[in-house]
Amino acid sequence: MDLLTPDASLWIWAILFLLVFFVAGVLFLLSQQNTLKAIRPENRELNPGQVWLQLIPLFNLYWQFIVVTRIADSISRQNASFQDDSILGIPDYDAVEAIGQRPTYNIGMAYCILFLINTVFSYIPDLKMMQGLVALGAITCWGIYWVKLLENKRKIQKLQRVADSGF
Repeated sequence: MDLLTPDASLWIWAILFLLVFFVAGVLFLLSQQNTLKAIRPENRELNPGQVWLQLIPLFNLYWQFIVVTRIADSISRQNASFQDDSILGIPDYDAVEAIGQRPTYNIGMAYCILFLINTVFSYIPDLKMMQGLVALGAITCWGIYWVKLLENKRKIQKLQRVADSGF
């Protein structure tokens, strides 16, 4: 005896799908916040708590671009500061190489742009197939951005430990 009608099971799957994406979104925002927390306050372009403004509907379409840009600039400033914290006057070559670059910026902008395009396409019925392709690209870029963000956070934490220890 089947207790769930086809409509009920569809709703359950939709709710589970949304729940998974909500949890992933919160974990992503925590990653952005923790990356900013790993950066020295004087090198931050954005207060870590401000990443949560991306939860505001419609405003997030604008604010995600600001967050991605300011995180990239903060990472760049932090990397530049490590050149001054060198051991025995020998700079950290990874930090020197990263000076002038905006780590995470390009892939972050790609995810933001694709997410925005996907949102616009969702209101145009004739573009449902394109919307699916754009959504796939947005999710892929989002995942890559998230990985790059975590890599940069770990690198900053490692260089900070070295700078703090004096070795």
